[in-house]
Amino acid sequence: MGAAFNCRRFNESDKARVESLWEEAVSSDLYENGRSYSGSIGMLAGPIQWRCERFESREEAENFLADNHQKWSPAMAVGFGGGWIVGGWCSS
Repeated sequence: MGAAFNCRRFNESDKARVESLWEEAVSSDLYENGRSYSGSIGMLAGPIQWRCERFESREEAENFLADNHQKWSPAMAVGFGGGWIVGGWCSS
């Protein structure tokens, strides 16, 4: 089985709001792509793992997530600008 890296950007500073938006996105993804090895964000089950790292560029933030997230782990979030990027390696 493989994995695909996926993430979403949220222009919100409030973690509770980001969690709510993330849950909506995951729910929608599960409806659209199913629950079995879709390679999309629906595969990132569980609570968000919040990291303290903040990045100036989206590319730096996404590279950090790609380098530090483990397949089968819950989504990881890092700061970017005034918001957050949430994602990780999704089983496919």
